[in-house]
Amino acid sequence: MSQDGKLNQESTNRVELAIDHFAEGAAPFLITCGWDYRKDSTIAISQALADYAIESGKVTSHSILRANQSRDTVGDAFYSKQIANSQKRWSDFLIVTSDYHVNRTREIFQFVFGPRYKTDVIGSITEPNDQQKSGEANSLSAFRKTFKGIQPGDDESIYRRLCEDHPFYNGDIHPKI
Repeated sequence: MSQDGKLNQESTNRVELAIDHFAEGAAPFLITCGWDYRKDSTIAISQALADYAIESGKVTSHSILRANQSRDTVGDAFYSKQIANSQKRWSDFLIVTSDYHVNRTREIFQFVFGPRYKTDVIGSITEPNDQQKSGEANSLSAFRKTFKGIQPGDDESIYRRLCEDHPFYNGDIHPKI
């Protein structure tokens, strides 16, 4: 995303795929995820995604919920689940990501959401480079190590581990939550 909230091509592809599924009736709401990660901007990626969806004319503003605290895929899953828990009637989720993220995203969302929820993951078509592909394996390994010993769907333990051991949330890389 640029300083003024313009999405890059990969993010645009993701949100367009989500918009298409929303427009086809696959979901009553869109949850957009992502924090204001740029030091030169106060626009959260969740807001930029929401704005793009609204500008498409296929999604209304009241159909979008924002998880603007998430800083990565684990955060996307955790904070999306918090939104789901507040709605109480939701049990099925379609998660949209990039094609090379699908397997890692599926494992993370299934773990965070736990057996109470059904999660499907689809990916927009990309041309990932070798670094992105190898990064997926490294990231999944780090996720497994960080959350080892926690039961799927255990919100309290997942949040505690996120706050204590995940470098994007514990203060090692980004400000502590």
